[in-house]
Amino acid sequence: MVMRPVPWQTGEICGPDSAKSLAKSDVIKRDLSKAKKPLLIVGSEAVAEKHGKGDMIDYAIALSKAGSIPIVATGGAIKAFIEKGFEGAKSMGAMELASRLQDADWKGPHGKGPHDMILIYGIPYYMQWTLLSAVMNFGTHITAITLGRYYQPHAKWSFPNMKEKQYHELLDEILVLVGGGK
Repeated sequence: MVMRPVPWQTGEICGPDSAKSLAKSDVIKRDLSKAKKPLLIVGSEAVAEKHGKGDMIDYAIALSKAGSIPIVATGGAIKAFIEKGFEGAKSMGAMELASRLQDADWKGPHGKGPHDMILIYGIPYYMQWTLLSAVMNFGTHITAITLGRYYQPHAKWSFPNMKEKQYHELLDEILVLVGGGK
């Protein structure tokens, strides 16, 4: 019998379908290579979270550049991107974004066509759960992958609840996978 990961907030149970556990970076290689228009969604919690010699905003910039993935910053995270001189991020509220992502014809915040994949982290857990629930149920054209440290059941792929060191190692592996360095 295979154990399913448990949501970090155990009241967040989504029903019979839930995210597959992403404990190894090569598991998502196929989905990343098939994505035509991925979108990286970064919330305000990424500003305060450290990663390597920088923070998770630095990680988002590196991932964006390595994979040519546009960024949407929510919850005031745009300020950190601007302060770092990164101009590839757009700002949008998380709940507005959840609504827009459900529309298969939405051209995206950068106006370059509908997105078929989202990579998401840094949004408060309960808000991310709601955004992912909307995408899972009404934005079925989108593959959702969470890059946060805690399991989110409404994504296609989610990290299981992880220890910090293991989590950051896995993020680095994903960066290498899309063509970036450490």
